[in-house]
Amino acid sequence: MNPLLTGTAVWLFALAAMPLLALSGSGDSAPGTLDTVAPTAGVASPPAEAQGTPIEITYSGATDGDGSGLAFVELWVRTETVPWSFSGLTDTDPAGSFSFTPTGDPGEIDDDYSFTLVAEDNVGNRSEEPEGLVGDGDGTTTLNTETNVRDWMELDP
Repeated sequence: MNPLLTGTAVWLFALAAMPLLALSGSGDSAPGTLDTVAPTAGVASPPAEAQGTPIEITYSGATDGDGSGLAFVELWVRTETVPWSFSGLTDTDPAGSFSFTPTGDPGEIDDDYSFTLVAEDNVGNRSEEPEGLVGDGDGTTTLNTETNVRDWMELDP
């Protein structure tokens, strides 16, 4: 076999595998360590009730452990009638908060909003994305933009 072709094949294989390798200084792993494990997304903690927007959702616990490092965390949302979707909000910190504003006219956006997180590491591994109308995620917020205080009070009989 031609030594030049053998060296070229090895070089091309190494080049193709590079996106899977953790680079020095990019995370907690040793240089050249293969990272094939998805990061842990952490937990979203929305308020139980909100009377206006934006809804502040705190989160914590996102990590990539010994992997290539956490690239970002995404906030995902759904309602009872709308499947899970990416909210468009991301953060690069392992803990923080998001300010979520539903689209639509006030009064028409009143609904129960469920929230969860998806994380991606520096080599593109992603935690599992939620699908369809399944599950409540990490927590649910009841949004009521009406100014009627009676809607928010529990009256004793």
